[in-house]
Amino acid sequence: MRRRNRFWWVVPFVIGVLLWGIWSVMFSSTPLKEGSIAPDFALTDSNGKQHRLSDYRGKYVVLMFYPKSFTPGCTAQNCAIRDAYDALSQYAVVLGISVDTPETQARFAAQHHLRHTLLADEKGEVARAYGVLTNAGFASRTTFVIGPDGKILKVFEKAGTSNHGEELLNYFKSLASNPASDEPVIAIGKKVPDFRLPNVLATNEKEREVRLYDIKGKKAIVIIFIATRCPISNDYNERMVELAQTYTPKGVQFLGINSNHIEPTEEVIDHAKKHGFPFPVLKDEGNRVADLYQAKVTPEVFLLDSNFVLRYHGRIDDSQNPARVTRRDLQEALDALLAGKEPPVTETRAFGCTIKRVPK
Repeated sequence: MRRRNRFWWVVPFVIGVLLWGIWSVMFSSTPLKEGSIAPDFALTDSNGKQHRLSDYRGKYVVLMFYPKSFTPGCTAQNCAIRDAYDALSQYAVVLGISVDTPETQARFAAQHHLRHTLLADEKGEVARAYGVLTNAGFASRTTFVIGPDGKILKVFEKAGTSNHGEELLNYFKSLASNPASDEPVIAIGKKVPDFRLPNVLATNEKEREVRLYDIKGKKAIVIIFIATRCPISNDYNERMVELAQTYTPKGVQFLGINSNHIEPTEEVIDHAKKHGFPFPVLKDEGNRVADLYQAKVTPEVFLLDSNFVLRYHGRIDDSQNPARVTRRDLQEALDALLAGKEPPVTETRAFGCTIKRVPK
């Protein structure tokens, strides 16, 4: 009987090591690190619409790279996001990205009834920018959570498939209960975070959206969180109009933001037109900007200087009844700022109706 060579295992072992090495080279990636600025991009979705990451500044974004549509793991992963979408969309915008074509993404979304946006990174350029393009030509299964300020908060390397929706929900729940120390701080003397919101009073394409950091050449910016149904906010409608008419010619930009989920866009449009608001009125769907700015009531004012630094925060004045006003806090802060001085009072307690946020 022929004896078996005791070194029989060497050849299979060497072959295994070589295959593992080839696999590692072909399919490994080095994703961008947490804390990095997320690179902007423009990609087309399954419906032919172009999306820029900067379109979502001011919101949390889940950027989910996966290898290929219709493969088993990618199908399980996207279906997990579909099943968790109602809860997940309360926290973030969800964008799935692969190197597939828009047409393939459209078929994939239709076949599996996907509800999140699928983007086509056909040349792998965005995957390369995020450090997840493999030598095999497709993205590794990596998910980035991007904060409202455009920084990468969390990287899920080797993200889950059938459990990925649960992974993301657990992350956002922990984020809500334990806010990170590097989250944007709203404080006097600090630069406020950027945002981009639709302008419901837009009359042309240029006015369709307002991005805060795109406002140039203004001496000050007044952001007021407003409402259509709040009696206190409505008692200030005329005063807001008068302030805007007085200070806009002096180089001040006024912005109204409606974050109440119970007040639909059409209602916001009708209300703004009825009261003759001479400034953009922005709809904050999902109260993302209200959360970002920690706004609590309507009306609530944030006065910024030309560098987007918060200089005054609080009430418009000290009485809902205009006949009983004794302190015109916003007006006094504006006069001081325009004169190159510090506002006499930088913070007051805003009073009004609570912002009606989307239920968690």
